Amino acid sequence: MKPVLLGILYLLQFVSTTGDSTADQRRFNALKFGNSLPDYIIYKPNMGPLQNAFSVCSWVRGLRSSDDPSWLSYAVSGSSNEILISSTGHYNIIFGSGSNLNSEISSVPLGTWYHYCYSWSISSQTQRVYLNGQLIGSRSTPAGRKLGTNGYLVIGNDQDGYGSGMRTEYIFGGELYKLNLFSKELSSTEVQEMAKDKCTEIEETYGVVRSIKWEQILLKTRNGDVTEIESGCLESIQTKAREKEACKPHLEDKEQQMNATLAELEDTKSDLEDKERQMNTTLAVLENKEQQMNATLAVLENKEQQMNATLTELEKTKSDLEDKERQMNTTLAELEETKSDLKSKEQQLNRTEAQKQTTLQELDTTTQDLNSTSAALNQTLTELQQVKELLENTTCHANTTVTSHWDLLYSEEYFGGIFTAEKLEVLRKSVAKLEYFQGIRITDGLIKFFKMFHDGEEDQCSDE
Repeated sequence: MKPVLLGILYLLQFVSTTGDSTADQRRFNALKFGNSLPDYIIYKPNMGPLQNAFSVCSWVRGLRSSDDPSWLSYAVSGSSNEILISSTGHYNIIFGSGSNLNSEISSVPLGTWYHYCYSWSISSQTQRVYLNGQLIGSRSTPAGRKLGTNGYLVIGNDQDGYGSGMRTEYIFGGELYKLNLFSKELSSTEVQEMAKDKCTEIEETYGVVRSIKWEQILLKTRNGDVTEIESGCLESIQTKAREKEACKPHLEDKEQQMNATLAELEDTKSDLEDKERQMNTTLAVLENKEQQMNATLAVLENKEQQMNATLTELEKTKSDLEDKERQMNTTLAELEETKSDLKSKEQQLNRTEAQKQTTLQELDTTTQDLNSTSAALNQTLTELQQVKELLENTTCHANTTVTSHWDLLYSEEYFGGIFTAEKLEVLRKSVAKLEYFQGIRITDGLIKFFKMFHDGEEDQCSDE
């Protein structure tokens, strides 16, 4: 919206300021320089605004191909070539050095208008040359070097001294139109816009940045044959002016519409300002809420950290309890196993106790039996001792059959049986006092006993 409105305002201003006065028409004139040595313009401009950055732009029509026709020369004390530009491209000099772009510029046919721009700034430390809006050369410049001031500007020749030393080989002999010096390094886009049409007035939109103006140069004193000629742009611009004048009513309607739109925009601006104030208030409330929320979040984060620490401790405690539980389960299993073992031991002890009691009873019974047997044996020994004594006192009989009677006891009739009255009667005839053995079982030991005592009696008898 703003660029359109500014464009409309510019057109209205142009229509209101464009007239048919001679002074106004002169700015559309070009300058034609003669072919003699004195044909140039020289003066001391204010170069102060250009000492850190500048751009020299002009429409140029070269008419001489020999030598080095120069159309701009700026010299200061101690530097005669502070700036030097020739129409053939040989000289594109700043601070005494520059680029030879003759091959690029000589591509433009002699007698043809072309647009030329030469730019530099202390910040970029670079000189750039544009032909018809296109960059054709660049070169670095000394760091920190500024453009000298209080110098002479010569248009139409070169000065080898400080405001002097013009030479024949540097005679320009061509035409210039809209030569302007800007106090800035123009961008490539700005240069391209200037080079689109020779008859536009775009240069005049730069205001104070256009430090040395073409309409001012037209008013300077001229030496020799330097004349104003028609550039061919006046008629074109006047036609455009008439077209613009015809469009004036339409533009006035547009202006009214624009004013209405501006009024609406002002109302909208007021509403927007109210909305902005409300929004700022809301933002302040939101910022306060945000601060509170951040504080709450900080507390929650602290609580979360504490909770996490507690959870960690609980997890550790849980792990410890699980270990204890496993240990307890292991201990319980061991206790159950021990209990089972103790129960088995108890059962074994009970069985052993029962066996012990049974054994003790058996021992008591056996002891009683042994005691009875021992008493019986003692009785028997006593009786045997008595029998032995009896036998020892028995008279020996000379009987040849005594030693064979004991063998009779091994017969089936006697052996293993009991001495009966009948059996004792049979033996009595050969053995005295045999009645003492009545009722005793006949065993091998008893037979041997009889033999022992019988043999002793035989020996005793034989001794007698």
